[in-house]
Amino acid sequence: MSLLKTVQQIAPYLERWLEYGRDFQRIPGVQVAVRVGDELAASFALGQANEDTGEALTPRHLFRIASHSKTFTATAVFQLIEAGKLRLDDGAAHWLPELEGSPAAHMTVRALLGHQSGINRDGADSDYWQQMHAFPDRQTLLEFARADAVFVPDQHFKYSNIGYGLLGLIVEAAAGQSYGDYVQQHITGPLGLTDLGAELPPEREAELATGHSARLAGNDPRRTLPSSDTRALAAATGFYGTAEALTAYWARHALGREGLISDASKRLMGRRESEIIKPNKRGYGLGLILDDIGGRGLVGHSGGFPGHITQSWLDPKTGLSISVLTNTGGGPATEWAGNLIRLIDLAHKNAEKPAETADAAHDLDSFTGRFANNWGVFDIANLGGRLVALTPLGDPTATATELTVQDANTLSSPPESGFGSVGEPYHFQRAEDGTGDGTGKGEIQWVRQGGGKSWPLTAYRAQAGLD
Repeated sequence: MSLLKTVQQIAPYLERWLEYGRDFQRIPGVQVAVRVGDELAASFALGQANEDTGEALTPRHLFRIASHSKTFTATAVFQLIEAGKLRLDDGAAHWLPELEGSPAAHMTVRALLGHQSGINRDGADSDYWQQMHAFPDRQTLLEFARADAVFVPDQHFKYSNIGYGLLGLIVEAAAGQSYGDYVQQHITGPLGLTDLGAELPPEREAELATGHSARLAGNDPRRTLPSSDTRALAAATGFYGTAEALTAYWARHALGREGLISDASKRLMGRRESEIIKPNKRGYGLGLILDDIGGRGLVGHSGGFPGHITQSWLDPKTGLSISVLTNTGGGPATEWAGNLIRLIDLAHKNAEKPAETADAAHDLDSFTGRFANNWGVFDIANLGGRLVALTPLGDPTATATELTVQDANTLSSPPESGFGSVGEPYHFQRAEDGTGDGTGKGEIQWVRQGGGKSWPLTAYRAQAGLD
C-alpha cells in the first residue's frame, strides 16, 4: 500500500484519535491537513472557532500561523539569491544604511536566517505580544535592532523576531517592492494559495478562528483574544493561513518539486546550523526547524501568536507534510503533529507486512472501537490492515500492541515484557446478530482482557452515570 493510500485509509481514525485528546485537554479547536506530495490525504477541523459563540471550526477558517512566517522569508531570501540580487554574506547595513554604526550593521543575512546573529529577540519593550500596544513599525524595529547585541555573532543560537524583521526589510530593499507584495507575486500567488498571506487583511477578519488565552489553572475559563496587525514584524510572525494551504506550500519544499526554489537551496535551508537543547533537542537550519520523528528527518516550523499555537512538518524525501493549527495559548500543536506522524508510520509499516491468514479471513473492523473501564480508555484500531490496541493520548507508539485474530471473538497479543496484562488474549462478547453463523459480526457488548471487562465508551459512560 502506498503512503498516500495508507493516510487515506486511516484518516477517520486520525480524526477520532485527535478528537479524544482535544476534548480531554479542553482545547477549543484544532485544524489538520496531511498531504503526500501534492495530494491532500486528510483534512479535518474539530471543536469550536469561538468558545463564546459556539461557532464550529471548519477547514476553511484562517489561523495566525506566526513563526511559520520565517520559512516564507527564508524562501524569499533564497529566491533572491538564486536571482543574483542578494548574497548570504551581505551585511545588514549593505541593504539598511540606517544600521551603520550599530552592532547590527555587520550581521550577515546568513546569521540572521540561522538565528546566529546574537541580536535581541523582541526588542526593549515586547509587550505587543501581550497586546498591550501595537507591534513595531519600521522605525521602532530599526531602533530595537541598533541596541547592543546580546551575544557576538555565531556564538549561540538565539532566536530573534527582530532579526527576521530585518530580513523582511532586506527582502524589500533587494526586490524593490513591499514584503507582502513580494510574497504574493513570488510565493503564494504562483502556487494559487489564496488562503496564505503575509498579514491578515481587515476584510478577512471574519474568517479567522478566534484566539483563546492559555489557562493558568485547571478550571480557568479561556478568554477570547483579538487579532493584531504585526506591521514591521510580518516577515517574522505576520502570516495567516489554513492547514490545507500550508501543506500545499510545504509540498513545494520537498526535494524534486518545482515552483519555489532549487533543491540546492532546499538542502542549504535544511542543513543543521545549530543544535537546540531546550525545551527539547532539535536542530535549526536557515529558516527551518529540524527534527527526527521515528527515523524521519523532518523540516518545518512552529508558530506562537496571541491565542494561536501551530506546527507544520515536512519529510522532504517522501513529500509527507502535516499542519496542525490550534486556536489557544498552550495548544499542543507540536505534540499532536508528531504523534499523528507516528500513527501514520505505524499504519504504513503494518501495511507493508504480509497479511496474517486468520486476519484476512475476518472483518477486522468488526473488532474496532473505543473501550473504557474504571481505569481509563483504550482503542482497538485497524491501522494499515493490522489491529492495534493503543491509548488515544500521548505517543501512540508507547502503548501500541499489535493484535492477531484467533477467531471471531478472540484476539491474541504478542509475548512482551510489561506491567500490564501483556500476552493475554482479548475476548469479545457480542450481541446476537441473528445469523447464528459465528461470524462475530454482532455489536460488541464488552471485551475482557487480563481478566477485566471493558465496555464500548458510550455504554460505559451510560452505566457510570457520566451522561
